[in-house]
Amino acid sequence: MKKIRVLVFVNSFRIGGSERQAVELVKGLDRSRFEPILACFQKDGPLSEELPEGLHGVEAFPLSGFFNSNALRQAARLYQLCRVKKVQVVQCFNYYSNVFAIPVARLARVPVILGCRREEAVARTAMHQLLERWSYRLATGVVANAQAIKDQVVEIDGIPADKVWVIHNGLDVNRFGRQGLAMPGGAVRKNGRVVIAVVANLRPEKGHLVFLEAAKLVSSAYPESTFLIVGEGPMRDEIESRIGQLQLAARVEMRGAVKDIPSLLRSSVDIAVLPSLKNEGFPNAVMEAMGASLPVVATDTGGTRELVVDGMTGFLVRPGDPAALADRIAKFCGDRELRMKMGEAGRRRVLQEFSVDRMARKFEDLYTTLLK
Repeated sequence: MKKIRVLVFVNSFRIGGSERQAVELVKGLDRSRFEPILACFQKDGPLSEELPEGLHGVEAFPLSGFFNSNALRQAARLYQLCRVKKVQVVQCFNYYSNVFAIPVARLARVPVILGCRREEAVARTAMHQLLERWSYRLATGVVANAQAIKDQVVEIDGIPADKVWVIHNGLDVNRFGRQGLAMPGGAVRKNGRVVIAVVANLRPEKGHLVFLEAAKLVSSAYPESTFLIVGEGPMRDEIESRIGQLQLAARVEMRGAVKDIPSLLRSSVDIAVLPSLKNEGFPNAVMEAMGASLPVVATDTGGTRELVVDGMTGFLVRPGDPAALADRIAKFCGDRELRMKMGEAGRRRVLQEFSVDRMARKFEDLYTTLLK
């Protein structure tokens, strides 16, 4: 049987939610039926080390902008690739691949062209939104990673509901240890210490300043608690300044970028927090924490409630409410058994509903259905 050629387009191989999901899809596609081709703007990033054997290279299309002669050259190269390789499906994984690859794939007469929406997209300019909506209308349809995100694409972007498909993110749970071996949420550390962590890029919408306000409240009630911020980004100086203002320097550690997140979560964290204010989709950080058997406290943004079952695998709180965030964190700090119970429930939920294999099969079913 002739294999279906799928071109997956992503920004780069740096650590990020979209990049991780693109790599997992390429790894998970059934090679007896599909031939993945990977394209990007830049080849840099540690995720490139995880690419499976058998890929015939990675095609890079470096851009310095969308409206210059180089962009035309790169578009011509992508057009040629689609024609020569007889690509049957183009799958985009972020905003920039949407606006670059979809129009080119349409000109190249690729049979199935799929855009994506992986977050609430509230931080984009009006021009960015206009370009993406135009691109969506040139595509076969759009893949959203949560029902809440599909609703936005339909209601705000005006794409017909039958042209938007929901495929939740997938997690390779094996990266986080076998069930029963990684139970950090119930761990007893020296001096009764409980470690509460946020793993997120240091950007305004991620809510780190709200997390620090909550940390101040929690540390008053639970002096043994400590806090960990993992990630890098433009808000680092502001976050460090706020830590000093709140007199939390002895309680909060800024860990920076961490390559091996599974190891960190298994060995060093008891409670995972996602304090985002907006712009979430189906957050990988929460899914990874659940895969590591950690209880989660997360804000009710984007599709997070499709992942976290409030009161079963963790707690959901209103965005921007440090008191509510602190209350739920404190509940976990004071109850080791509850941490263990919800952490185990979270891992089971990911295994049953959000595995990489399940995600890949849904993409495969969508591609074969649309090609027919």
